[in-house]
Amino acid sequence: MAKRTFSTGILLGVIFGLILAVEVIHLAEERVCPHPACVDKVSVIPVSDRGYFEAAHKALVEAESSIHIASFEVKYYENFPNSSMNILVEDLIAAHKRGVEVKIIVDQYSKQNNAFDKLREAGIEIKFDSEDVTTHAKLIIVDGETVILGSTNLSFYGLEKNNEVNVVIRDEETAKYYENYFTQLWELQA
Repeated sequence: MAKRTFSTGILLGVIFGLILAVEVIHLAEERVCPHPACVDKVSVIPVSDRGYFEAAHKALVEAESSIHIASFEVKYYENFPNSSMNILVEDLIAAHKRGVEVKIIVDQYSKQNNAFDKLREAGIEIKFDSEDVTTHAKLIIVDGETVILGSTNLSFYGLEKNNEVNVVIRDEETAKYYENYFTQLWELQA
């Protein structure tokens, strides 16, 4: 009797294992994510060092409806009009002029060479964070579907000198999460 129960247990285990294997293969073929936090049909593009400028420039130039930025700093260098950083600032101004909503939150700490006045004079909504918090984020959300985030500060050193790592994520759900985060930050600032 014990031998028969043992054999039945093994047989049931093999059948269960086959059913599970077939289901896993089916999920893999369908590219269905069985877990809510899975990356399924998301485009994640790693970007490092000098590649950040190209990725950010392309996203800003192609923006159609919105650009939302939360960043430790957004610099502008009067003496270096053709610098990568200045090009990104000009991209933001051009986007605003073509009707794209541009909103920026920047940390108060970073006031030297800050693009704050230049962007505000161009009509862009820009705010310093409150004095009791440091905005250390490096976040760009474009058109509610593309997110650029990582370690790159929007500065000469961030774009031209430092070793930096970032990702460009093309996914509406991820963008929605960061849009909600940005909105919370925006509403907290004066």
